[in-house]
Amino acid sequence: DANEEELITTVKLTFTETGSGTVSTYTFKDLDGDGGAAPTVYQDIILAPSKTYNMAITVSNESVTPAEDITAEISAEGNDHQFYFEPSGANVTVSNLNTDGSGLPLGLTSTWTTGAASNGTVKITLKHKPGIKAAGDAVTKGDTDIELNWVTRVQL
Repeated sequence: DANEEELITTVKLTFTETGSGTVSTYTFKDLDGDGGAAPTVYQDIILAPSKTYNMAITVSNESVTPAEDITAEISAEGNDHQFYFEPSGANVTVSNLNTDGSGLPLGLTSTWTTGAASNGTVKITLKHKPGIKAAGDAVTKGDTDIELNWVTRVQL
């Protein structure tokens, strides 16, 4: 299969606060992939209230040497991929997802805007939808490459 699912072991979120330029990075790492051993690193996302952040996501396979950066492949195959961000309990709004070559949402970069202090999660899902991606797709469409319920706290 030429478009085989990649093993994603590591997801890194880099937040740059608008105005201050302060950069925060959060990493999820599960070197043996889904199942097997539990993830080795899973940092809570901690953002300040009433702020706007530019977020960039990178994904890689660190089970091979050298590690394989899958971000570029997702970008190149943007017409077949889409990230979804679903806050629950966390006072966060995710918008301005970057787009693929057809102008449809991709989500390698996005804008996160926080409100009042809160605790919850942001579910981050990468869907693979070769040949079936369309405007307004539900998160249920396509195959799930990775799905993370990332604990997210808005606090001073």
